[in-house]
Amino acid sequence: MAATEPTRTVVNETPVVLDLEPETPLVYALRNDLGLYGVRQGCSVGECGSCVVLVEGRAERSCQLPVSAVAGRRVTTPEGLGTPDRPHPVQQAFLDEQAAQCGYCINGIVMTTAGLLGVDGSGAPAAGNGAAGTGCPVVDEEQIQAALAEHLCRCGTHHRILRAIRRLAGQEQPAPLPPVQPDGAAAGGPAANGSPVNGATRANGSAGLPTPGAPAHAADLPGPLRDAPHVEDWIRPLPDGRIEVRTGRVEFGQGIRTALAQLVAGELEVPLDQIVVRSAATDLTPDEGYTAGSNSLEVGGAVVGRAAAAFRRLRAAGLPPTGPVLPEDLPRWGGGPVGEAAPRDDLRAKLTGSAAYAHDLAFPGMLYARALLPPSYDARLVELDEDATREMPGVEAVVRDGRLVLVVAVREEVAVRAVRRLARDARWQEPATKWEPPAEPPVLAPVVEDVGVPEALLAGRRVRASYAKPYEAHASIAPSSATAVVQPDGITVWCHNQGVYPLRRELAVLLGEDESRLTVRHVDGPGGYGHNGADDAAGFAVMAARAVPGRPVRFNYFVQDEFGWEPYATAMSADLEASLDDDGRVLGWRHRIYTGAHGMRPTGSGDRLVVSWLRAGGAERPWAGGGEGGVRSAEPIYQFGAREVVGEYTRGALRTSSLRSLGGYFNTFAMESFMDELAEAAGVDPVEFRLAHLRDERARAVLETAAEHAAWRPRVGPSGRGRGVAVGRYKGSKAYVAHVIDVEVDTDTGVVAVRRVVTACDAGVVINPDGLRNQIEGGILQGLSRALHEEVRHGPGGIQSRDWTTYPVLRFAEVPQLDVVLLDRPGLPPLGAGEASTPPTPAALANAVDDAVGIRIRSLPLTPERLRARLEDMTEGELARVLV
Repeated sequence: MAATEPTRTVVNETPVVLDLEPETPLVYALRNDLGLYGVRQGCSVGECGSCVVLVEGRAERSCQLPVSAVAGRRVTTPEGLGTPDRPHPVQQAFLDEQAAQCGYCINGIVMTTAGLLGVDGSGAPAAGNGAAGTGCPVVDEEQIQAALAEHLCRCGTHHRILRAIRRLAGQEQPAPLPPVQPDGAAAGGPAANGSPVNGATRANGSAGLPTPGAPAHAADLPGPLRDAPHVEDWIRPLPDGRIEVRTGRVEFGQGIRTALAQLVAGELEVPLDQIVVRSAATDLTPDEGYTAGSNSLEVGGAVVGRAAAAFRRLRAAGLPPTGPVLPEDLPRWGGGPVGEAAPRDDLRAKLTGSAAYAHDLAFPGMLYARALLPPSYDARLVELDEDATREMPGVEAVVRDGRLVLVVAVREEVAVRAVRRLARDARWQEPATKWEPPAEPPVLAPVVEDVGVPEALLAGRRVRASYAKPYEAHASIAPSSATAVVQPDGITVWCHNQGVYPLRRELAVLLGEDESRLTVRHVDGPGGYGHNGADDAAGFAVMAARAVPGRPVRFNYFVQDEFGWEPYATAMSADLEASLDDDGRVLGWRHRIYTGAHGMRPTGSGDRLVVSWLRAGGAERPWAGGGEGGVRSAEPIYQFGAREVVGEYTRGALRTSSLRSLGGYFNTFAMESFMDELAEAAGVDPVEFRLAHLRDERARAVLETAAEHAAWRPRVGPSGRGRGVAVGRYKGSKAYVAHVIDVEVDTDTGVVAVRRVVTACDAGVVINPDGLRNQIEGGILQGLSRALHEEVRHGPGGIQSRDWTTYPVLRFAEVPQLDVVLLDRPGLPPLGAGEASTPPTPAALANAVDDAVGIRIRSLPLTPERLRARLEDMTEGELARVLV
């Protein structure tokens, strides 16, 4: 109970009395006292914009407003705008554009848009404006950009968000390009300049492919079906007539639940709304490991597709849909809603203020936990006064185990204040000497080692180059959260990680519990893009819940702590060299990759979570050298002479693991940048040079399609136009993607502005064209953000990049025009596409910058500082090609 007068306000047209401390952040009152979870809890430092509400019609960040600031004022939250059944026109505009992936940032942007257009919950105009949510053109582009300047989106849906707002403002927006079939007229035709690209005849794009619709050969059942071999493990009829799909895959913004529902509905020939897809839970769904590696639809879809084919076979025979899935039960990859742009089944609730995320879980008797973390990995806790914190009103427990310090409180703001009090009373000591990785030999990972590489490299004109990238953060839009409850019959954990079964195994070992006593259930969360802090949050939540048995405890990271302790994408470098014959053909190719670990997810070893390192006598930080992640996508898709590609893994200073596309991002940057350098050395246009070395017709098709739609004009070396190209096939087995990127470079400041990205993607049969396009767009914009801005800075005192001020990311004002062409291949299986558009992005960008100004940047990100440093470091020969 507050010691001062309660705050009286009006929330969503209802008078409210908040009997809280006046300085309590409004976001906690709205969420935890009024149950208005549409006000998303984001960074809590005023940087992300997820928590925006309207106060007297003005957009305000509720994490920065004390409850006292809204006394006697009118507050509108997303719930006050509309409902899932009756969305407000602003919410509906975002739904119409499917302007979300994880969706976590969108409610805050919706509220800012409503404030910009001058509408409240009734749709009536606020004083002095008059848009009334009708789409009247009352704001211009400058006003839109000003309104969005303080908002973040990490999934890369900026493009769609802008389209939704521009439509509301009365601006016509071009329709997305429809999918095309490569062997049809729509995908071919002359280039935009009226002639085929480079004067060459366009490849058909389907030669060498299985004929669409041809029966596939029966094969051994995939792993998940061997472990869960029966139809009813995956698909079951429900009492109400609907059909339940139990998938081990999780939804984190990729639209997998909707795509799987479309696939099953098409296979069973039932309406889409008759399919219910359950997310992964250890007490409900089969074990499919991690939702990662762009395998959700290609592999997870194949599993449920086979189960659906078996369901259909049994039903046609008049038998119950139970029993084993047979090898001949093969999906048709078509029919019904397959190929339709079906709206995501989860976005209506998420974009109209419903509780939808791990951060929104609310159980009776809920408690809240926060952690006091060391300032660096190895800082030692030498002094901590816990007594004053334990005596704070509302504090239920203080957990101390070695360097692990947790507070459990009855209110979230109390837990926050308690940790801040502990921080004042704590003294940390950094180690006397800087930690150095153990002196151990690197782990080698050969990818391809043809005979005769040294001889081939000596046989022609030799070209060499080296490339590098820094550590990068996931920087999810909201810090990770998890809820746990410890009861006599077991422990239950709810979290937004990407693998419930591996996490259960990890927690069991960490806690010394039998695995059968733990249940882990996935709940949607803010976009993860790989191994972020979600697993760690689960570990903290369980440790906190152990201190208060029987009470559910929700743990939230502080944004600065997750930035400082999350598993980063490792820094990487590479040396490339190749030789060219007199005709410009590559005779020899050598690619040496230097990398840290990319795969440190929980496995059941008990040493993969932060809590395991902090506890007294806890595990050392592990390192899993080798593996596939560092050499991902490193084998060239081109036909070269003798090739040698080898990865060299060493342990670095920072904790690392998986970030979207893993080593494929850097390896494609290095290879496709080097292809441009080789093309210039050979005196050949970059597109023509690539086509001359490409035999894979699907790769040729995406490259030619992107070039044609971009009206590519042949060149050799920098032209001043600022146009770059790159192509790749993610992991050598997933979707094919080609980009043409247009840039402008300010020669005074060094700032790179991306104006347009033209993309062609072949992901096999297109299950949901809008969902696939959304993923491709998101991967492009994330790739641009990483390539232009992102770098984890660290020093002797630990991590210096602790928020989005010190770790800048792509902003709305930087978003280019995106033109995505999907090459649909009906009858062929889908190919993983969630990560496929990110790897070619930095290469096409760097190639465009070089074309604009003649400065070849080989180290990411492409910041003005790097551009200037590269210019200062150039040789005379390099300076001769500079255009500024």
